[in-house]
Amino acid sequence: MNPKLVFAGSILLLLSFPALRAGAAEPDTEIRVLPRTRPDRLYQLTIGLPASYREHPERKYPVIFVTDGYWGLPNVRNVCGSLTYGKHLPEVLVVGLGYAGENLDYGAMRGDDLAPMAWLGPNGGGHAERFLDLIEHEMIPLLEKEYRADPEHRYIVGSSAGGLFVLYALFTKPTLFQGYVADSPSVDPLWNYEREFAAAGRTTSARVFISAAENEWAYYRRHIQAFHKRMAAHGYVKGGLEFRRIDRVRHSAGTAESCLQGLLFTAAPIAPEHGVQTDSLTDPAGRPGFLAVFWPADGGGEAQLTPAQAEGWQAHEAYLQRMMAEKRLEFVRQAPADLTRHDSTMMFFAADRAAAEALVREDPAVQSRILAYELIEAEE
Repeated sequence: MNPKLVFAGSILLLLSFPALRAGAAEPDTEIRVLPRTRPDRLYQLTIGLPASYREHPERKYPVIFVTDGYWGLPNVRNVCGSLTYGKHLPEVLVVGLGYAGENLDYGAMRGDDLAPMAWLGPNGGGHAERFLDLIEHEMIPLLEKEYRADPEHRYIVGSSAGGLFVLYALFTKPTLFQGYVADSPSVDPLWNYEREFAAAGRTTSARVFISAAENEWAYYRRHIQAFHKRMAAHGYVKGGLEFRRIDRVRHSAGTAESCLQGLLFTAAPIAPEHGVQTDSLTDPAGRPGFLAVFWPADGGGEAQLTPAQAEGWQAHEAYLQRMMAEKRLEFVRQAPADLTRHDSTMMFFAADRAAAEALVREDPAVQSRILAYELIEAEE
């Protein structure tokens, strides 16, 4: 079989995404159409604004560029929202790269802009240099001037042909972004770019993340892995280089996980916090955590408590409140006495299980056997 035909066929598969329409802007999103630079298309930025953007006009924000923004922006914004909540990312601008207009053929347009060579004939591809120049000289200045994008913290995320463009940007503009995230990139066109970069003794201080889906075409996945090994052997990525296999999925089905892991890695230097969460439910002394679950010893189920049960429940509530006041408990959940379920839970730290048992048995409702309990130890 002619290798060129195999290669062309694989690229055609890369361009066969559904023809989705770019919808109206979501809340906290602005759409900016750039001045026309080509007769056959208008470029458009879909800009996802951080929650604090309007309240803090003095603040600058890292910016994450998303190739194929008409498909990928909602996914990347969701990932960034989760990472921001978890304090893995500060608030960021998320910018989808796309096109303005109706009934557009995104597959053909992206192939033309994202590929560094003509892979589908004389009119199919080969304009990655021009597209990257547009990002550098038109899009980035606009975002820095009008949207307070931080020039020190730029990241770019792309999948498939978008991942190809991300790595092309790395080899041609190694200082333009601080992080490059390439999900299942088409690496076949890039071997000479990589070789020339290494031979010239060039380096980058950026952080670079590359992924491949476990169940995409074996030829395709193995070449991504080989490409990563070549990059690692040449050692020019000084900021950090990571490869990850996205398990159980085929091509482009792992973009959410790849984006999450890629931004965790590439944006690690600007993460507000690292390691295990310590803002709550944490014992400075490192003692084990326990959960005590209580329920009526007779099985409960009655809407009204007997006088003895009501007295025991009140004693139980008073005990929990005292333990909370003395900071011996970290968390309490209890059902109101007028509900059918007369149960509660408490979370606390203790030196060992014996100490935890002793604390629970101090409860007067346990001592009087009105409430039964189970003690559960948190395990790694």
